[in-house]
Amino acid sequence: MNVRRIAVVKVIASDMDGTFLNEKGTFDEQRFQTELDQMADKQMHFISASSNHYQHLLNLFQNISGPVSYVCNNGALVVNEQGVIVSEDFIDHPVLEKALDWLMTTPSVVGAEIILVGRNGTYCNLPADSERFKASKYFYEDMQSMPDLKLVFDSIYKIDLMWESGSVFPRQSDLNHKFSGQLTAVSSGMNGMDVMAAGVSKLTGIQTLLDQWGLAFDDVAAFGDNGNDFEMVNAAHEGFAMKNAAQDLLARVDHVTDLTNDESGVQEQIDHYLSEK
Repeated sequence: MNVRRIAVVKVIASDMDGTFLNEKGTFDEQRFQTELDQMADKQMHFISASSNHYQHLLNLFQNISGPVSYVCNNGALVVNEQGVIVSEDFIDHPVLEKALDWLMTTPSVVGAEIILVGRNGTYCNLPADSERFKASKYFYEDMQSMPDLKLVFDSIYKIDLMWESGSVFPRQSDLNHKFSGQLTAVSSGMNGMDVMAAGVSKLTGIQTLLDQWGLAFDDVAAFGDNGNDFEMVNAAHEGFAMKNAAQDLLARVDHVTDLTNDESGVQEQIDHYLSEK
């Protein structure tokens, strides 16, 4: 592992699926509880930086006691260690309507599963009895089937898109070009794409927390496995793509973990940082 050494790592920021979590969607809770206790003693911070929404992330850590901050919906919602919302970024409703029209009429993107992640609920264009709807309920427990998503009047953090076939990258490029200055689209794995208000990312969410703590990205070690992790991994003084990361991230990141997510690669690195302090 080619590692840039810094005197002290004060913040661990980790993506969840494919990174901190194994392929079963779990992690070594007993080990992490010990790690988190030690991090608190050393005045270190742990950030769960994910495309997932807040309630899903809370459920992942429901058996853990201690300070965890959450950068949810790829940075559109940031919750600090005290459970206080410190930042929210919503997609402007007129822009949302235009994006939905574009997604439903442009041949290259038609057919997407569309999920709108809002402040008060989550809404999908698929029938509630479809297999894809049921699979998505794992991530969005409160999801409702809405055949006409333009009738949703909630404040929307993120549009979650997924296609059954075809590459996500040309679609990502097309959307970023079409809605330049209004929306930001990033790949999220499993042939999916997340769309937030322009300029919103995990990096901006983490920066909000760092500002509260009087810290900088020079104090951060960050871990990810997909394109939506690139900005935070690239900005961190020690930024790692997981050994099992998507090729588009591996191609852009210099530092790769020795272990995969199934081998607790992030927790192994946390133990390494703790042993140095």
